[in-house]
Formats: sequence, structure tokens, C-alpha cells
Amino acid sequence: MRYYTKEYYTLMMSLGVADMYEPVIDKDYSDEEIEELYQKALDKYIEEERASYDEPPEFDFDEDDDPEYIEMMRDELEEYENREPFDEEEAADDFRETYEDNLEEPDEDLPDWVRESVDKRILAMYFMPENIYRKLAGEDEANEERFEALDEKADEAYEEMRGDIPEDYEELMDTLEELESSYVLEASIGGDEIELKIEGWDDDGEEAIYTLRFDEVQVIENEGVEAKSGIDEDGDSFSDCEILYTEMYFEDGRPEVHMLFDNNGLKYLTFLTSDAFVYRTANE
Repeated sequence: MRYYTKEYYTLMMSLGVADMYEPVIDKDYSDEEIEELYQKALDKYIEEERASYDEPPEFDFDEDDDPEYIEMMRDELEEYENREPFDEEEAADDFRETYEDNLEEPDEDLPDWVRESVDKRILAMYFMPENIYRKLAGEDEANEERFEALDEKADEAYEEMRGDIPEDYEELMDTLEELESSYVLEASIGGDEIELKIEGWDDDGEEAIYTLRFDEVQVIENEGVEAKSGIDEDGDSFSDCEILYTEMYFEDGRPEVHMLFDNNGLKYLTFLTSDAFVYRTANE
């Protein structure tokens, strides 16, 4: 990758991470005090959810609005006025589930030094000791400056890349960009062919499975990209491999494809190819 690099992505994901947390008194907390913090966080969450639930819908009526749209707004207002009472217990269950998930899988966007120095129970409630919070906020500010500089260069490099793509490959590049932030269900990288089965979306916003195949491949760099996927208990597909960014350049008229994946860590895949195909396959 020449501009959407690991550094670029890591900085982007770290922006504003301190904003997700609330500073608390800097001290060693006993188990009893942790329980008090938990109750404070739970009460705050319930009240925020209650306020959101009770917020009436907002409409911008215009004389040019068609009857169908006006009727839809009326239905939404009627649904709001006849809503069930706020379910405080359900909100509490949601909070507990999020807390348990955070304990099991701590926030990966937090720097290691934060996770190593703060009780994971406190972080799981989105609290943070004040001195740690101030230090992290300072890092956020420095990271934002670095990212803005990288992002400006990336915008310029992107425009140059798109301008250099031959007309015959513009549609392919458009498709590759549409598949960014999609999960890879299967990855076959070997010999002179690369084939990726990707879960994406069609033009109607429906889930769709696409196969992305490159022929006559010469791999330049592969940091061990592989996909493990399956179906969870809710019947939804999951994968440990996600396409983040794709860039395309040309060497002697031959496409050179650069990809960045989130695949148990950030990994590059770079290769030359002669032919590329994207087609929709049946959902499984």
C-alpha cells in the first residue's frame, strides 16, 4: 500500500478514543468501589436510553412532500404516541451484556499502556482514571495532527491513482472500492490465482455474496492472509478477515493490486495480475 497504509488505518482508528470514556478519580479502587462505579454507569446508561426512547420523532414538512411520505411520517408519529412503556430491565440487560463483552474482549483501539495500567472492569464500564484519561487525550490530539497530514497526502495520492487507471479498469476499481469494509468468507491464495469470496451488499441494500478472482497472478507480498468464517448462533455469518482498502497501479500495462486486510492483525497482500473477475454467487 502506498497511502492507505497500516499507519494510516491505525491512526484513524485511534482518533477520539478518549472521548468514549469518562474520567473518574485517580485512585486504587476496592471491589466495593468497583461495584459503586458499576451502579453509577448502569444508572447513567438507563437514563440515557430512556431519554432516547422518549425523544419524539422530528419531521420537516414541505409543501412539495408527496402524500406517501406524509402518511409515513404520520404512521411513525402514531407509533411513537402508542409505544410501550420504556423497558428499564431490557436496558439493564443490554448494559450488562456490553460490560461482559468488554471484559472478554477489551477495546482494541486503546493503547497497550492503558489496558495494562487500568483495571479492566473500570474500562469495561467506559470509565478511566483521570491521569490516564488526560495522557490519552494528549495522545489523541497528537495523533489527530499526524493523521490529518497523512490524510491530506492520501487524498492527493488517491486522485493521482484514479487518474492513472485505464478506462478498461475503472469499473473494476469502482467495484473493489465498493467491497472495502466487507468480510472475506473464503480466501484462496496460491499458484497463479487468487480467489476471494466476499460478503457485501447489492444495489438494493440486500446482503450478497461476491466472488473476486484474479488470474495469472504474481504475488509480490503476502503477510499470511487467510479467512476463517462460519455461522453464529443467531444464524448470521462471521469472519475474521475484512478488506479495508484496495489500491491499483500499473506496471507495463499490467495491474498491480495492493490490499490491506484486518485479519487477526493488519496484513498486506500485493500482486500483479492479468485478468480480474467479479461476479455474484448464490447466498449460502
